Amino acid sequence: MSGKKRMLTKADIDEYIRQHYKPEGESSSGLLDFLTGPRKHLPGMRDFSSYSDDSSTLRRLLDGIKNRIELTFSEKLMELIKEKGKRPSEVYNSADVDKAVFSKIKANKYYHPTKDTALAFAIALELNLKETADLIGRTGYALSASSERDLIISCFIEAGVYDIMKINEKLHDYGFLTLTCKQGYR
Repeated sequence: MSGKKRMLTKADIDEYIRQHYKPEGESSSGLLDFLTGPRKHLPGMRDFSSYSDDSSTLRRLLDGIKNRIELTFSEKLMELIKEKGKRPSEVYNSADVDKAVFSKIKANKYYHPTKDTALAFAIALELNLKETADLIGRTGYALSASSERDLIISCFIEAGVYDIMKINEKLHDYGFLTLTCKQGYR
């Protein structure tokens, strides 16, 4: 994939936005649907109304939640770097992220990067849209179909164009803040 050197034109990006743009409120999913939808229960529990204040029930509930906790952003990032067979310096340089920020992420598994930093790492690792959503979702972020900026980024990912400088250039051309600021676009 990294051998591809495709340039997306303004017309390509405009068409992608036209096809994928959804105004705010048009579609909802995820946690909000879970919270407002039908009540679900964890295995071993009849339903939420059966929860009592006794400590054994609470302990079982917390244990069930704890067993479902996934890797943090930091842990997943390090795992992906290893899986992709890349050196950490190669990844943070490709992401155009400062070494000090990468060191904070690596040293603190609970470090919470900005959405742009998380996206820059996803791009540097050449993740597809699903993998990108998983990685940035670990920090509570998502790519929104109601954000033209997010759609531009999604367009590049979907097209397999993982050059952060080209993405920054197009974001700048459309009047948006760039993912990274080391190149002086901001």
